[in-house]
Amino acid sequence: MTKLSAQKTNLRSWQWRIIGMGWFTYASFYLGRVNFSIAIPDLQESLSLSSQEIGILGSGFFLSYAFGQLISGHLGDRISPRLLVFGGMLLSTAMNVLFGSVGIWSLMLVAWTLNGFFQSTGWAPILKVLATWHSTEQRRKVAGIYATSFVAGNALTWLLTGWLVANFGWRVAFWIPGVLMGVVALAWFQFVRDTPQDIDPRWLVEETTQSKLQEDSPSNMLHVLKHFWPLVLAAITGGMLLFALIIWGPTYFVDVHGLGIGIAANISILFPIAGTIGTLAISWLVAGPLCCKEILFGALTFILVSGLLFLFPIVSTSLFMSAALLVLVGSILYGVNTIITTILPMILSDRQEVSTVAGLIDFAFNIGASLAGVGIGTIMDKFSWSAMFNVLGFSAISTSLFLVLFAFWINRLSGKKIMNLKQRVL
Repeated sequence: MTKLSAQKTNLRSWQWRIIGMGWFTYASFYLGRVNFSIAIPDLQESLSLSSQEIGILGSGFFLSYAFGQLISGHLGDRISPRLLVFGGMLLSTAMNVLFGSVGIWSLMLVAWTLNGFFQSTGWAPILKVLATWHSTEQRRKVAGIYATSFVAGNALTWLLTGWLVANFGWRVAFWIPGVLMGVVALAWFQFVRDTPQDIDPRWLVEETTQSKLQEDSPSNMLHVLKHFWPLVLAAITGGMLLFALIIWGPTYFVDVHGLGIGIAANISILFPIAGTIGTLAISWLVAGPLCCKEILFGALTFILVSGLLFLFPIVSTSLFMSAALLVLVGSILYGVNTIITTILPMILSDRQEVSTVAGLIDFAFNIGASLAGVGIGTIMDKFSWSAMFNVLGFSAISTSLFLVLFAFWINRLSGKKIMNLKQRVL
């Protein structure tokens, strides 16, 4: 084997290591995040909290997480993303242990809100590392693989914490996942490097400019917002839609179908499991048969999701139909949101500003998630589950319209014709 061949083989091996560690690390962030969803019924009963108070806890997390994305996204392009992820994960571990150790609502609000900020150090900086280690042509496939991490992390966390809550109570559901997250942080620090040149100065990853919307443009938030503002709006409504089902899904089966939390958690796990399959399928479609048409495909898919959501109140009398519909919505919804949060930021932004763009989009996505917390909680206190699903149906329609607007906007900026099939984005 020649030296050049050996270098390529070693680089490829490291690229797979980076993909694997990036996937595993971000999936593990969910240990200290969606454990809250499974703990809600037991936590609410133990501390006599209203749905609105639970919603405020969730909204505090997502608001701080959202604004943290702006900071972490900006920092991820300017300091070591490896150190940023490591430090944030350890601090999130501390907040989970603290949250599970106190019983005063105000202190829990502070701990969970801070946890949201520390959790924000995961998504954009890891995406930055992945982009740095891979060429433009590789990123579409890498984005599809990486996007399944949060779906799998969601499912595995629900599985673990459902068992912990059912057998040991809600506090343990924050202690044990928090400690496990800290162990993963140490593994990330040990096995990851920021750039190929940190391993071998001779390693170069080819960068092309075919897919970049902002070639040679300054990397600042206002400039990025100028190009991506319709996608920001789509991320807000898409985030509210997805996280409303993540946060309140288990509680829906407890309230409407009278199930125990353990069984409700097991059924709800089908939502992210189906989402993993849907994410892989949609990522394969946009990397192959639907390459160049991601935005149009996403817009049409959200219309389909809206119709499915409007069916929920109709089938609510049947546990089987409710669970089946949840699985179908999950398989579609997780995958189509991948287009907004992962694929478009990776293929439309320059390598030097991937973290900034990803941070902005995830900021908007979690502003929507915060609305899913207190907003949906308030709707259920004052109205009903049927009202919640109707609100989410209209949210899906809005997301579709924002994606169409984004397609027109980027083509206006780039001077390209709408639906020109030779262009990679549309």
